Amino acid sequence: MVRSQKGFTIIELVVVIVILGILAAVAFPKFQDLSGDAKTAVVNGGKSALLSAAVISFAKASGVKQSLANIAAQVSTDGVTVGGGTCAAATVVYAADTTVSVTVNISDYCS
Repeated sequence: MVRSQKGFTIIELVVVIVILGILAAVAFPKFQDLSGDAKTAVVNGGKSALLSAAVISFAKASGVKQSLANIAAQVSTDGVTVGGGTCAAATVVYAADTTVSVTVNISDYCS
């Protein structure tokens, strides 16, 4: 009598589980610090928005420099605070984590 067996042996299942564990251990550190990169990207987006707003308001005012408060009021970005500091060193800060910030010089367009 010949038995036809179907399925996996316990050793085959253990080998697959070990391989999946090794892959998870290698991949996990690569995805662990993506939130830091995301915060930096949001702040850089706010920086670009502030610079764009400064250039646009300068052009709309026919070359008259606007105040930093006026320029910052034109920027609507979620998650960042825009426009602190001076025109030469306007800061963009991530709202939830104030350690993530960037400084932008808009003194050419700001008074």
